[in-house]
Amino acid sequence: MDRLSDLPDELLVTILSFLPTLTAARTSVLCRRFHRLWERSPFVQIIYGNLMHIDKFVAQADRAILHRNPSYSLLSLHLQLSDLNRSLPDSYLPSLLTKAASLGLCHLSVAGYLHLESTLPCSFSIKTLKSLALPNILLGQHHVLPSGFALTSLKTLSLGLSRIDPAKFNQLLSQLSSLEELQLRINSTRWLTLSSQTIRKLKLVFANDYPEINTLGLGLFLPSLESLHLENDGFLDSLFNIHGEVPLLRTAVINLYGIRPKDASAVRNLLSFISRVEDLSLHIKESLLVQHPVPILLEPGKNMPNFPNLKRLDMGLCFHEHHFAAIVNMLHNCPALELLKLVHEIPRFTYLANNRKRKDWRSKLPRNADGNRRCAYFRGLHLGENRKECMKLLVQKRTFKRHAQHRTRT
Repeated sequence: MDRLSDLPDELLVTILSFLPTLTAARTSVLCRRFHRLWERSPFVQIIYGNLMHIDKFVAQADRAILHRNPSYSLLSLHLQLSDLNRSLPDSYLPSLLTKAASLGLCHLSVAGYLHLESTLPCSFSIKTLKSLALPNILLGQHHVLPSGFALTSLKTLSLGLSRIDPAKFNQLLSQLSSLEELQLRINSTRWLTLSSQTIRKLKLVFANDYPEINTLGLGLFLPSLESLHLENDGFLDSLFNIHGEVPLLRTAVINLYGIRPKDASAVRNLLSFISRVEDLSLHIKESLLVQHPVPILLEPGKNMPNFPNLKRLDMGLCFHEHHFAAIVNMLHNCPALELLKLVHEIPRFTYLANNRKRKDWRSKLPRNADGNRRCAYFRGLHLGENRKECMKLLVQKRTFKRHAQHRTRT
């Protein structure tokens, strides 16, 4: 039976809206009823592929946006441009965005290197936007982010910047009166300060492609911030030192890669900065240049910061002797902890790390129910007996290791 023909047009359009525009357009060959039905979808997603000719891309964009019936609203637009926009006239993308703005566009995402002089002002001038994602923006010396606009409805902003001027960027944030979520990927900067009264969720990714330009300082003055995600996805000569005010921070995800012994102070400073959180996911991978296990999580001669509110801790780390001692020290400073997950990250032993000895980097975690030391999982630590058993197990493991070393030396 042909059940599709029994469905109303509104429901068919809803079904087609879940498909990429190219796939939805192919339904036009089914029958006369489907010939132009896909053009009414409020969600347009046009992805440029390697096999797609520029004329085909333009034809899709024209039918789905430029020649769209004004009575059909456009809620979401995603354009994946790759290198295609270099072959397009400079005025084509602004014309698409202008038309989309007239249709009540709420969500805009443009992936690909943009014609900055014309595309950026158009993107920031759509007053109906609730979310804006521009993951690839190359800013040269003469390029600046737009100003003098009023995006009063914008709640989510995602930008990928090659360079950033903190003063001008904070001026941009001050104009976004409803902004609640900010995702920022930065290729290179020496220092960054963010200030906003409304941001509640922040994701910062430092992807440094230029070793001579390093992130040295990070200031966050976000009184409404509740969730923080920090990550480095490239070479950093030194880990950033963080400071600021985040009194309402409750959730933190920290992913650090290529960490070296000289970063121990910055790691401790970072942990102190987020010490009021209730939910913490901390994953640290040491640099390949570190040949022998050394304390990175715990700065020698100092204790771990106190975490008075921490209830859930998920930690991924190479739990060699120094780091295992650090986690035992940390647990003594987490009186409210309920759930603990420890995952041993096996270090690499190839290329630059070929001088590492596996016996020095083995996991010191206690054996779990599966008989391995790759993962330790503890629940119900808010109960007194469970917490005592957990601490006893970890402390005994550490003490046994020290006794074993002492007998070997004797």
